[in-house]
Amino acid sequence: MKIALIGAGEVALCLATEFCKSEDEVVVLTSTVKPSLKDLKAEIRLTDYSVENLKKNLDDCDAVVSTLSGPNEFYISAHSNILEACRQSRKCKHFIPSEWNINIEDFPDQPMFSAATHEVVRNKLRSQNDIKWTMICHGWFMEYLLPTKKNPLREIGLAWAMNHGTKVFDMYADGLQKVTLTSTADAARAVLAVLRDSINTGADLPPVTHLAGQTLTYRDLFQLIRTRDPAWKSNPVTFVEVLTAIHEGLKANDALVAIHQMRIMGFTNANHNPKGKALEWGTGILQGLRATSVEEFLDQSEAGEDK
Repeated sequence: MKIALIGAGEVALCLATEFCKSEDEVVVLTSTVKPSLKDLKAEIRLTDYSVENLKKNLDDCDAVVSTLSGPNEFYISAHSNILEACRQSRKCKHFIPSEWNINIEDFPDQPMFSAATHEVVRNKLRSQNDIKWTMICHGWFMEYLLPTKKNPLREIGLAWAMNHGTKVFDMYADGLQKVTLTSTADAARAVLAVLRDSINTGADLPPVTHLAGQTLTYRDLFQLIRTRDPAWKSNPVTFVEVLTAIHEGLKANDALVAIHQMRIMGFTNANHNPKGKALEWGTGILQGLRATSVEEFLDQSEAGEDK
């Protein structure tokens, strides 16, 4: 396959790094040349995200994977243009939009700050039959278990339960809500498998593709982390506390309100991809692939640090 990856942020770099380990050809489309891309075994193409330019860059590709995020107007226009460029292209008829998210099949209104914008793009995809597409739901990326200096993804502060600086773990209510964690590498390998199966067999793609590396309750995750490092402390967080922060943030037009909106998901199972919905590792589409467990992921990180 020849896979186009659109975007060059942190998530894109993680996915592209894994894509480049496969036998597939990888093309990265970005608006500017970034130093972080120089070591990738991928072809770098510049784009202005217009339909005409995207069509030219996607015309020889089999599928396109987007990692583009906001602002809202850009998210809508860029994804609308990618969809139209695919329609006009010779062979690029598979599209994975930028979701990289929670269980949006059951919680399409989360996270609050981006749901409406993403729903516009989702409706555009649903209303056409020319391009096969699916949204990837993996829960949280496992990389957020790592301290900031080792986490290749963007720092998001209170949006995630773990404060690595203070070693404080936010416990939402009773901590019995479930959270699914999937490494970026596992997600990347699964994406390639999903696309390869559809391209080779002509099979349709479901609107949502669930992946699940490992699922735990927040309470169990805390205990696992604390067993490895007893310095971690649990910090109880109430629903009223988060709602108050959102209310005050909206009144003050505080950009950090989005962080607190993400915390709402910790009180629900929005971060949980149920086993019955997630693709099963090692069989079917994911034949030959296995998921990395939390313990294994942390062991690998520590082993890398010791080298």
